[in-house]
Amino acid sequence: MLTSFGGPQAHIAILLKDFVFKRAYLTEEELLELYSLSQILPGPASTQTLIGIAYKVGGYFLAILTFFIWALPSAGIMCFLAISYKSLALSQVFVNINHYIQPIALGIVAFAAYSFGKKIIKSKVTLTLTIGAVICSLILKNAYAFPIMILIGGIITSATETKKEENELRVRLFSNINIKKVIYFIGVLLFFGLLGATINRTSPFSLPVRLFENFYRNGILIFGGGNVLVPLMYTEFVEMKHYLTSNEFLSGFAIQQGLPGPTFSFTSFLGAMTLANNGYGISGQMMGLLLLF
Repeated sequence: MLTSFGGPQAHIAILLKDFVFKRAYLTEEELLELYSLSQILPGPASTQTLIGIAYKVGGYFLAILTFFIWALPSAGIMCFLAISYKSLALSQVFVNINHYIQPIALGIVAFAAYSFGKKIIKSKVTLTLTIGAVICSLILKNAYAFPIMILIGGIITSATETKKEENELRVRLFSNINIKKVIYFIGVLLFFGLLGATINRTSPFSLPVRLFENFYRNGILIFGGGNVLVPLMYTEFVEMKHYLTSNEFLSGFAIQQGLPGPTFSFTSFLGAMTLANNGYGISGQMMGLLLLF
């Protein structure tokens, strides 16, 4: 964990070196199969791959223990940053550092968008969808536009660009899905979404419940790793709900990029900072981290 800088692409190289070539916990084919599976699931790809390796080696207990060892150090540092942010903001040194950190954060997101674009935009259909999504994002500025655009894009590309053998593979995959578990999975999301919409906003439980729903929803809907998380969270937390200022958000993200471990641990900063800005304690950091994972 302490040497895992650089996001999922760097993490998979480290896993290949340590767990395949050095310790032979699994074969290279098995690792790549696990990583490929994580790419078609929502959430953090490198974390899911690591947990899959731990489960293969030692079962459920080792998988859960591995998750905490992997995620908590970076999350703890980000939580400490959120707790200390108000006092740090009074320091001129921190202000000066922050002045240079924020452009770095924007550059990281821009580079991630460019990298994803090179891999994904390979036809007129995907180029049209990309331009349309950019325009919709700039006009709507609504967090709920993201999952809707993902759904529409998936339907269009599936109908126009999916190869015959991929369709056959999907039929075999979906025939083995446990529908009851899918209903349970989505049911939790709908329940807390409804609870967050109806709970009295003056209640002390209102914000924690809405944070629960927010992180759980984003954990279900985010495909493509932590860099996809950032613009979605910025729209919702800064522009829509004003939980954080733009300065706070970009500072936290830039500092997180300098830490090892999963990008998704940035949610511990978002949760703790949101509750701190609204007069709560620091319980939001664990809520954000666990629910998003």
